[in-house]
Amino acid sequence: MKLPALLHASDAATSGPAQPVNGFTTRLTPGRVRRWSVPVASLTAAAVAGTALVIHDPHTAGSWGSCPFYALTGWYCPGCGSLRALHDIAVGRISEAVGHNLLVVPALVWLGWWWLAQVAAASDRQVIAPPSSARFCKVLLAVLAAFVVLRNLPGSPLAP
Repeated sequence: MKLPALLHASDAATSGPAQPVNGFTTRLTPGRVRRWSVPVASLTAAAVAGTALVIHDPHTAGSWGSCPFYALTGWYCPGCGSLRALHDIAVGRISEAVGHNLLVVPALVWLGWWWLAQVAAASDRQVIAPPSSARFCKVLLAVLAAFVVLRNLPGSPLAP
């Protein structure tokens, strides 16, 4: 049984387009690098941010600074509690994360769906992309506005 020979770098420069070997091509083309740049960069950013949140616990007061919206208005913004929630998710405490910010889990689900759609597009596969229409954005803004009002009511269980 003869195994296919791998192309060497000098062969690839003179042999024209890269031929698939065991399902993989031997060269990265500019188009391929460009297609994969968004999924790889976003995964890298998420890994760095997640590592930073695990190493530097945001539950300590002032460890990551304070919310400028809260400092200016005295109201909790839609993002207040998100760092603590992301830390709790990173260490496996999902129920505590929901208590810090109810919207973090659905936001992460949407981001994960978006990332999978980016990977599928880079792989030349079809996947239903997450919603991002103008109507979706309007509904999202209405939900965020209602969330801000509800979490700032006295005694609200939505407060971080």
